[in-house]
This record gives sequence, C-alpha cells and structure tokens, in this order.
Amino acid sequence: MSIQSHPKLAGLDLIQATYKKVGDHEIRTDILIPQKPFTGKRPVILRFHGGGLVMGDSLYMDFWPWWLSDVALQENAIIISPNYRLLPGSTSSEIYSDIEDFWTWVRSPTLATLLAAHSTPTHADLSRVLSFGESAGGLLSLYLALAHPDEIRSCTAAYPWVDPCSEAFVKPRTVGPFGMMLPESVVTETMDVVVPGTVESSVVEEGRLGFMLAATLYGVLGRLYERGVEGLEREVRFPGVKIEREGVRIPEGGIAIIHGRQDSIVPVGDVEKFVKRAREVFSELPDDRIVFTVKEGEHGFDTGLRFEEVWLQETFKVAIQTWLA
Repeated sequence: MSIQSHPKLAGLDLIQATYKKVGDHEIRTDILIPQKPFTGKRPVILRFHGGGLVMGDSLYMDFWPWWLSDVALQENAIIISPNYRLLPGSTSSEIYSDIEDFWTWVRSPTLATLLAAHSTPTHADLSRVLSFGESAGGLLSLYLALAHPDEIRSCTAAYPWVDPCSEAFVKPRTVGPFGMMLPESVVTETMDVVVPGTVESSVVEEGRLGFMLAATLYGVLGRLYERGVEGLEREVRFPGVKIEREGVRIPEGGIAIIHGRQDSIVPVGDVEKFVKRAREVFSELPDDRIVFTVKEGEHGFDTGLRFEEVWLQETFKVAIQTWLA
C-alpha cells in the first residue's frame, strides 16, 4: 500500500519538500492538504512524530493518529509534518536546531509558493497554528509552543516525553516496555553501527524500534538525550525546567495532553508531575488552559481512534476553538 492510499490519509493530498540540508543529507517535510475545495486561508497543524528521537518518519503510519486527520478534514486545515535528525548519530541540540529551522521554513515564502503551485492552489493561515506531537514528538510540540507562545495558538500532545532524563530513562527497568525484555546487546550493536556524526532523519526498520525499546529498558535513552547539555540549554531541552523561567508563557489556547494509564514507555507519573507544576506556575490562567486526560491504554493507544470519540473532543475543545478563532 502506498502512503497516499493509506486509509488514515484518505481525503488528503500530499506534497513533499526538503526544508533543510545537513551536508548532502536532505531533511523532508510532508504537507497534507484536504482535497475538499476551500475559500480563504487554511489553519495549520504542525505535527511532530514520535520514536524516542531515535527512529520514526513523518509519515510512519504506525505512529500516525487517525483522529488528527479527522481534525484536519473537519477544519479544512493543513498538516505539516517534518522529519528531523535522530539519535544516536546526532545530538538533541541538533534536533532542536532542526525544529527551529523547520519553524523558520514554515514562515518562509517557500511554503506559500508550494501551496500556490498545488493542483488546487491554497494558502496557509500562519496566524492560526496548532502544534501536536506524540511521545518524543510531544516533547517537540511543547518545546516549540514554549519557545514561541505568541505564534503558536495552541499546544497539544499525546503521551509526551516531558522529562527525557527522569529516573525511568536513565536507570534500568525491571519490566520492559510493552513487557519486552530485550537483550542489552540490541543497544550495543546499534551504537557500534550508528557512530556520532551519522546523519539520519528517517528510520523505520524494525531493528531500530528494538533499539529504542532496549535503550529505554536499560536506561540508555536518557543518557543519549543529555549528551552535551550545558547550562541554559536545559531550559530548551526540558519543558519542566523551561516553565520555571521567569516570564515564561504558554500559548493562548493552552496545553492539552492525552495519556494512557498503562503506558509502559512514558510513565504517566512523569506527565502528571509536569502538569501539576504547570498548573501551579500558570495558576492565574483559567483551568481549561492546561488539560490532562488519562484513559485506559498503552503507549500509542490513540493511533486508531477517530475524532468522534467524545472524550477526545472534550480534551482538545478549548485548544481547537482558540486555534480557529
């Protein structure tokens, strides 16, 4: 099955473009446009894929939440989903550099030109931008929203990796992710092949998924993430640190997060801790500006859900209304 014929993307046209080059390596972004004719500028969803920052692709359908496509079709919105450099070949600093360069590209004339040249010319409304990401992509969604609260209308996330260096990611676990107890050699074999400096921005092989799970199991993932973190950089890479900075703000539409109670990758307790502190820091805001919904389910529990789920609509109600206002 080709990507464009995948049921999760039904009703959406696909444009692919390079938003950045690292040496000779091109980093791709995918632009999904509702096929339904529309007059006027379309609101924009920036979606960041998960994969522990070590694997994934902007159109890896195993990670793509079906309900997000429903929102785009319902609201005549454009989804822009980028790739970015991956650990362990790159560093988290380089990943955040990619996200900033992507954000610059989104606001450049290049995007407007691509959309105008589409078979059904269209326009993006960059005054109405909503960020979303799942897992590690949720971390990137939070990063962009906290870095640009005046330009991102609303921030949304699913089971976000809010604290990459919590105990769950720097110490070995007694129970493996999804109950899988992979050998530690899975980590070392990948680390031997992917040496520092190797540039990768799209990896969906099963072996790399195994690496992500094993690196989580043995407490390696957090250490990979923290390589080279110094001083003020912690504000960039850790949302829980960023919100403690004087004068920090969140988008007008707030932050809305969903999480599975049985999540064996990102412990729900890590996100509960972040949400609790965020509500204290931003206590002057209405309660509906920081929404956190926990449902029964594992990591990735929402990927097959449709937006007809009432609890999804309620969770993201204020974020979406503010985004579209």
